[in-house]
Amino acid sequence: MEVFAVHTVRADELRPTEIVCSELEEAEGHAAVLSQDPGVLAAAVTRFAVNQSGSRSGVSLWVAGRKQAVPYVSDCRTIQS
Repeated sequence: MEVFAVHTVRADELRPTEIVCSELEEAEGHAAVLSQDPGVLAAAVTRFAVNQSGSRSGVSLWVAGRKQAVPYVSDCRTIQS
């Protein structure tokens, strides 16, 4: 079963899952609204399959109610200090 999770980013924390939806449109609707809440910098939607490790992938990123391109994150695992 494929589902969609919505997460929020705040200046002082990356919040865990806010809501899990069975439909992409519903998840993106929640992300768009959440991204406009006071203190929220962005809301992200990820797709994953229940009981299937490694199936998570980024779907969309929302800032101030606008859909953004999902940012590229490097595979570099070097810790910066």
